[in-house]
Amino acid sequence: MKTILMLLCCFISLAALSQKRAIEITNIENGKTKIFAENERVKARTLDYKKHVGNLSFTDNGTLKIGNDVIKIDSLQSIKKQPKVLGTVKTVVLIAGLATVATSIAIATAGNNAAFLVFVAGSGTAIGAGVLEAVNSNYTLRKWTFKIIEQ
Repeated sequence: MKTILMLLCCFISLAALSQKRAIEITNIENGKTKIFAENERVKARTLDYKKHVGNLSFTDNGTLKIGNDVIKIDSLQSIKKQPKVLGTVKTVVLIAGLATVATSIAIATAGNNAAFLVFVAGSGTAIGAGVLEAVNSNYTLRKWTFKIIEQ
């Protein structure tokens, strides 16, 4: 009984003392805050315009890791959530639109007048992939400040 109580106390203290790191971003104008927790899938750009996509983790108080890339918090230009489902849907919509545009070109070479309608439908679908990218908010250094916090 004594060992069970000791194990229970250890598990409770472990849960109480463990803290998770996160990125807190604060709006410069109105002070609104957002939090990106550890193991969330994000897309980030650095000040040298390199794109990094992957799960968010932290190495220390000033460095974060996205996928296999280590990034200093000072060199972060923008960050946004990038769910895997949204990326997959966006890619499928883009490929479907481009395939429809290619089909319209094949129809046009055959001399069919319906090629213009197929082209319009395909280009609209391809543009829809860009609209899906814009659905997800992008938090940039111009309007937001970034810092690593313990939760």
